[in-house]
Amino acid sequence: MKFRPILQVLRIFRLGYVLGAVILITLLLYPWLAASVLLRYRRGQRLVPKVFHRILRTLLGLQICVQGAPSSRRPLLVVANHTSWLDIVILSSFLPVIFVAKQEVARLPIFGWLAKLQRSIFVNRERRQDVHATIRCIADSLAAGEVVGIFPEGTSTDGSDVSPFRSALIGAVSETLRREQHLSAIFIQPVSVAYVGANQRSAIWALEDEIPFVPHLLQVINLRRIDVAIAWGDPISAGVHSDRKALTRRLEAAVRQLMPKRANREISDLAADREVP
Repeated sequence: MKFRPILQVLRIFRLGYVLGAVILITLLLYPWLAASVLLRYRRGQRLVPKVFHRILRTLLGLQICVQGAPSSRRPLLVVANHTSWLDIVILSSFLPVIFVAKQEVARLPIFGWLAKLQRSIFVNRERRQDVHATIRCIADSLAAGEVVGIFPEGTSTDGSDVSPFRSALIGAVSETLRREQHLSAIFIQPVSVAYVGANQRSAIWALEDEIPFVPHLLQVINLRRIDVAIAWGDPISAGVHSDRKALTRRLEAAVRQLMPKRANREISDLAADREVP
């Protein structure tokens, strides 16, 4: 009991340190991103978010065990399961990904503004005309040689299973290839992200969770360490005549196969031995 005030002081100190550091790196890095967007300097638009998320994952104590590697093929569509806003931090620290996110993300404090600056594509899945507009935006980015990331589950889950993938946004593949006839194929890479170890449940921010974003962010900061297992699958080549629904089923099966099957303790031990530099 006598140590409780000390622990509270340490939590407050960590909270202030991490939040202060996030504000500082945002003030230092994101003016460069804004300038890169204004000047249409693609290298800056790709590099700044990657550096930002690398620093952010360190500040949040994300210890990542990696299987496989991100593809160097371009254009590239990355398809992943979705259990937390931390998925975006993790994936963006490996690749300069333009994410397709729900419209609600744009309204998040601070992170919504950052998502807009990072060229995120926002979609309202309840309005069919918005989905078509989103597909066109994805096609624009793929045609420009960018990496686009989507979460085909259409929602965030508790990570106990992979929900059935929706096929609508996969239609951007054929849309891109019909428009850009010089491209023979689009590469799609399945990837799984799993939170493991003692803090697994606290790191997850599923749709059914009632905790708002800001309290969950503060909760994550206080965890000090989060073990993550990420597995990159083999890229799949998709052509203009690839069946969208069959391709979606194949990608869903690939992500399911990549999800860790071992006990959390074993994966957590592996993560401790193979942390990403």
